[in-house]
Amino acid sequence: MLILFSLSTIFPSEAQQIVPDASLTNNTLIKSEGNISNIEDGTQLGTTLFHSFKDFSIPTGSTAYFNNTPNIQNIFSRVTGKSISNIDGLIRANGTANLFLINPNGIIFGKNARLDIGGSFLASTADSIKFDNNIEFSAKNPQSSPLLKVNIARGLEFGINPGAIKVQGAGHTIQGFDFNFPFDASRFANGLQVNPGKTLALLGGDVSIEGGILSTINGNIEVGSVAQGNVGIKPDNNKWVFNYENKQIFRDISLSQSTLVYVGSNEGVGKSINIQGREIKVLNGSLIASQTYGYKQNGETTINASNFLEVKGESQFNTSAIFTSNFGKTPGENIEVNAKNFIIEGAQIATTTFSDTPGGIVSVNANNLKIVGSTPSIINPSGLGGINTFSYSSGNGGDITAKIGELILDNRGTITAISTRYSGRSGNLNLTSESVIIRNGGSLGSLTFANGKGGNVLVSAKDFIELTGQSSSLEPSLIQANTFGSGNAGNLEINTPKLFIRDGATVNTTTVSYGNAGSLTINAFDFIEVSGVNPNSKFPSSIQSSAAILNESLRARFPSVPPTPTGDAGSVTVNTGRLNVMDSGSLSVKNDGSGDAGRLQVNANHISVARSGAITATTAVGQGGDIDINSNFLQLQDATISATAGQQGSNGDGGNVTINTKNLFSLGDSSITANAFEGRGGNIKIDTKGLFLSANSQFTASSERGVNGTVEVNFLIGNNVQPKIELEAVQTDTKIASVCQGRSDTIASTFVVSGHDGLFPSPSNLLSQNPIWQDNSLLDQSDNDLGKLKSRDQEPTQILEAQAVVQESDGRIFLTTNSGSVSANSASSANPCADEVKKVGLNQF
Repeated sequence: MLILFSLSTIFPSEAQQIVPDASLTNNTLIKSEGNISNIEDGTQLGTTLFHSFKDFSIPTGSTAYFNNTPNIQNIFSRVTGKSISNIDGLIRANGTANLFLINPNGIIFGKNARLDIGGSFLASTADSIKFDNNIEFSAKNPQSSPLLKVNIARGLEFGINPGAIKVQGAGHTIQGFDFNFPFDASRFANGLQVNPGKTLALLGGDVSIEGGILSTINGNIEVGSVAQGNVGIKPDNNKWVFNYENKQIFRDISLSQSTLVYVGSNEGVGKSINIQGREIKVLNGSLIASQTYGYKQNGETTINASNFLEVKGESQFNTSAIFTSNFGKTPGENIEVNAKNFIIEGAQIATTTFSDTPGGIVSVNANNLKIVGSTPSIINPSGLGGINTFSYSSGNGGDITAKIGELILDNRGTITAISTRYSGRSGNLNLTSESVIIRNGGSLGSLTFANGKGGNVLVSAKDFIELTGQSSSLEPSLIQANTFGSGNAGNLEINTPKLFIRDGATVNTTTVSYGNAGSLTINAFDFIEVSGVNPNSKFPSSIQSSAAILNESLRARFPSVPPTPTGDAGSVTVNTGRLNVMDSGSLSVKNDGSGDAGRLQVNANHISVARSGAITATTAVGQGGDIDINSNFLQLQDATISATAGQQGSNGDGGNVTINTKNLFSLGDSSITANAFEGRGGNIKIDTKGLFLSANSQFTASSERGVNGTVEVNFLIGNNVQPKIELEAVQTDTKIASVCQGRSDTIASTFVVSGHDGLFPSPSNLLSQNPIWQDNSLLDQSDNDLGKLKSRDQEPTQILEAQAVVQESDGRIFLTTNSGSVSANSASSANPCADEVKKVGLNQF
């Protein structure tokens, strides 16, 4: 035993040499010349050659030379012994022959492994290669005469627990600006590389690539991990395509230590990279990359993980990534990812275009997707991680399409379509999910920084969408369609039963530059909550379309952005069962620049705006936006509805506020305004069945220096608005007071109330179907002579403030003034409006 051990120690390479077996009709012959093993003879059937080995390994610096005749198209070789194939030298073949190597025990490619093959190369730990008529070339069950007639391989048959494949190497050194140009393929000759237009395939049990490099030009790369089953093989344009549709059981694939899987293309058709396994990990700055710089058609990189896909980490040169780049004359290559569970952490999946043709599309299908940023570093200063498409030229950025069960974007995790330069628009984003959670500065949407239009964003969630908080660097969690350039922002649409926006998060379409903001539409048939302020940044939660001014820190990052935006804000439409805007949350259209505010429309069964919550349409200089609210119930509690223009002292007209609601409560210090500075005040029109006002409520439509607007209240009949019969012409040359009228000795505005119902007896008692006052003669239009209605000057009645509450024996409550004569001055000296409630019926006008 000691002697045998000593011999095996002295001559370890003997177990790693190429040793033929005697299983073929015409057996393989090995001729050694120094460190070159010439592999000759074998069994030839037409243009196919078979070799069979007991052992097949290539020591460092050695060569295995398949010395085939030039007419051979395919070389099939198998290892029938029990040893793993350790390949750390050169595999060479003549002509354009394709080479298959199967060893069920396992295959290891060392750091010095190289290929010099005219055709494609496949290394596999399958048990056998299958041909037509159930003929097999088997490493597990070799036979001396099974190969009577074969043509092309049809598949690989894997037994139970096939051996692993490992590829070792020093890793790539791609970094920084390298990504802005086509890679020089000669840089990757120190790895496994096949000739242009050919296939490099590794199919085994577990597949581990540790710093290895797999590359080809105009060809394709296949990495598959199979535990058991059959993988189909089909020739396609001098390449091979593999089929995994036979319900295989998969194993795991790991790419680590700056591994590179690369295909560059200037011609050809079809898929470039395909990776198939159970758990797939792309780690430590590893790259899966495809670039087109000519006329490649219908290219695609596909990653299929039956259980789990992870893209994570960085090296000294770059973050881990799966990407395609387009420098050519045809659309860029697409990326398709299918995974049960999918996580991206501080890494990226992206398509880019540097051409005048579009970038590739990113398609993601996953039961669960979590995207998380990382701690900022030299390699990744922003700490971002995500799925993105970029346009760096006049070509449009690729679209992003995602179908997800549960989506989580956390700590600056992002899914964004971006246009960075020139006229190329950013791609569209279409997300369908069961639920969406965006927190700690995560983001979702489209951006344009140049002349190109921003992409449209459509987000649909079956259960709910929740946005909360901000990142440690005060970036809000958000869904966006924004522009930083002269291109208009895209439109944003959200469809979900429930939408939560909390603690400084935001949903917005915004311009900070010359382009216009897009429209924002939210359909949440159950409810929407917009609430809270981030405790660190003091940024309120919001739904908005705006033209906004960048803060100083962002301005330093985007020096081309003008000091104030010139674009217009977009419109906002909200359709929901219940809308809660509270705790300083806001729903708004606004313009802080020279443009106009958009239109804000809310359709909801129940609306509650409370505790400094706001629904606003405001401008600094331009025209105030319009607000349209349709609901069954609207309650303000220390809240604001405002369409105010000219906040910087300009001549923009105030916007109009139109409210159609069965029940309107304005409680506490609430206000509804449509004011202006030098322009005309807007109009406030309220159609309601009942109106309940606190003493401090304010309805104003004034102009500081221009013409005042009007406040008009129409009471409903049942569910309908009172017919528009001109009961009287009303003067509008006065404005409504911003304080209780009992404090003033002048009439400040016009307040028009018309209709047939009145105000609620109390907030808890809805108005009965019996009107407080009704003139039935006005309802019978056949008896009316509208021509007899005459205009008359309105002489407004002085409203004295209530100073006492009197309750009758039957429970009725009256608000009364002090006994005796009370003048306006004396009323204003009393404690006014504090917690009193004004109850006004139609018969008081």
